[in-house]
Amino acid sequence: MTPFKTLPPEVQAQLRDTYAKEMEPQAKTCSLDEKIARFNAWLAPQGVSFDLDDLPRRK
Repeated sequence: MTPFKTLPPEVQAQLRDTYAKEMEPQAKTCSLDEKIARFNAWLAPQGVSFDLDDLPRRK
């Protein structure tokens, strides 16, 4: 699996945009753990992994 944070920024943006469009009809959640789990499950068939370390850090 390729870690999400190692992908080029334009690929990350494309994946986030595609995911957001596909998940629009899904039930929303406020749980960060649930959001990460859903995104990771969606990315897995594409050979990409995502976890807390992939979240951008505040400066």
